[in-house]
Formats: sequence, C-alpha cells, structure tokens
Amino acid sequence: MPVDQGHELLRTYSLRLAMAFLLAGVLLPEWLPQAAGATVSTGATASASPTTGETSTSGDPSGAGRARVVDEVTTTATDSVGLIRSAGRNGSGWIAGEDTVVTNLHVAVAGTGDIYVDYSDGERMECYTAVARREMDLAVLRCDTGDRDALPLRSTVPPGGTPVAVIGYPGSRGPITSHGVLTGVRTEVRRTPTVGFTAEIAPGSSGSPVIDPAGNVVAVATFSGGMGVPTAELLPLLDAANRFPSTKAGAEWQLRVRRASVVAVPVLALGFVRARRRGRDHPVRVALGWMVAGILAALALTQVQFMVNGPAHLI
Repeated sequence: MPVDQGHELLRTYSLRLAMAFLLAGVLLPEWLPQAAGATVSTGATASASPTTGETSTSGDPSGAGRARVVDEVTTTATDSVGLIRSAGRNGSGWIAGEDTVVTNLHVAVAGTGDIYVDYSDGERMECYTAVARREMDLAVLRCDTGDRDALPLRSTVPPGGTPVAVIGYPGSRGPITSHGVLTGVRTEVRRTPTVGFTAEIAPGSSGSPVIDPAGNVVAVATFSGGMGVPTAELLPLLDAANRFPSTKAGAEWQLRVRRASVVAVPVLALGFVRARRRGRDHPVRVALGWMVAGILAALALTQVQFMVNGPAHLI
C-alpha cells in the first residue's frame, strides 16, 4: 500500500472514531460517570441493647404502653429488614417490593463494589444499586429477595404523636427495634421534606424503615436528629427501579444493548449522508464503518460508567 494512501486511510478512520465519540457524548450525556452521593451520618446516640432482636423504648416519652402497640407487627417486619454491607460501609435496608430493597445512598455506594444484604436468619443476598437520589440520600437496590415479604407502604404521613418503631442494625448489630412517636413534618433538608420521630437511631440505622402501628412504612430513617424521608418521596424511585433486572449482570447487558441500539441508527444515517456528499464509493460500506465505530464508542462510555457507578441511574 502506498504511503499516501495509508495516511489517508488512517486519517479517515481516526475522523470516524472521533465523530462517533462526539455523537455518543451529545446524544447520551446521562451516560457520563457521576460521583457517588455525599455521606449523611445518623449521629444520634442510641441506648438500644446490641442483643439481636431486643427492643429499646427509651425514645418513647410515654413508655412501654405505646411500644406494645407496635410490638405486634415488628416481629413480622424484622424478617424483611437486613444489614447492608457495601464498600466497607454498613447500614440498614428493607424489602419494599419483589426483588427490591431500599436503603440510603451513602450506605449502598453506587459503584461496582459488591453490595450484600444479610438477614438475621443467616441468609445473604447480593444486590446492586438500580436507582438513587442524591439530595434525598435514597437508593433502591435490585436483587432476588426470594419468598420474603415486602413491607407495606403508607404514602401519607400520620399525625404527630403516632407511635412508630425503627428496625435496623445500629453499630452493625441487630436487628434492633427502637420505639418512639412521630413529631410531624419538619423543615426541608436539601430540598427534601422530612418527618421527625423520637425513636433513637445510631450509625448503622441509616436506611431503616420507620413503621406505624399497622406495620406500614411511613418514612426512611435518613438524617441525624431523628428525621426521615417520607415514603411518598420514595414511590417514584420504586417505579423507576422496577424497569431494571433483578441481577447486576442483567442490568449491565440491558444498558449495553439499549445504548448500542440508540447510537446505531443516527450514526449509520450520518455516515451514509457524509459518504454520499463526498462522492465516496460504496457509501453503505462507509456508513457501516461509522456505525461500528459509534457502537464501540457507546460501549466504551458505558463501561466507564460501570467502573464508577455501576448500572445505577442517579436522578
């Protein structure tokens, strides 16, 4: 092959690849990797006993009378609450639907590291972060939850004074149930409405369900000082997470196929038009070359996202 012809061929393929990366970045800006959410500490000091399944009522100003109302449902709910282990961080999480677990984003760090849910009966499930919301510090995980029951949700906040229980793994021990009452809707934290409660929490309680006497989850324990995110704010994330497969490998392949399909058609058309305008021989062959380069660029950007955030969709 003559030197000039080799240089021209190299220049042509370099231009195709550069244009493909540019198109992938313009058409699909949401693929670009994003940093994981900031850590929010639930720094209140808990007096709950570290013994598995034990109950603390010191957060309830009326004593055990109110606690007993909630005790009727906490035993059942405990089976659906687990210890979240992710990238050296521990917290609490609970089953919110089929193959769906809810916790805090700062606990289930959105990345390629393994995320596990350990239950009190010794069962362990491997999950991945499907959908997350930074300002709410919420993450929805997907994994095979087996035959474990999902906790029912209450979309409205009960009035102040309603007895509640927080079930979680403070200090990575538990499950521990802490009792108290709701103190009503509080001021917004990072543009997120919150609901207050007196049940005591500690580091490790992050992501715990706040349960009313009927066993419904009314909030997710999230911010320090006894504040949680109301369940109503969680519902859109649960709907979005239902579109993701129950396994991490399945989610990654779904994204690869979807993004390759989105890129293929416009890049193929652009390559064909450009080849015709330049009077190139075999414009279809040139367009196919552009399409292959575009798909490779899309897959490369997707792989970068997997390395940083996993398949999580951060909104």
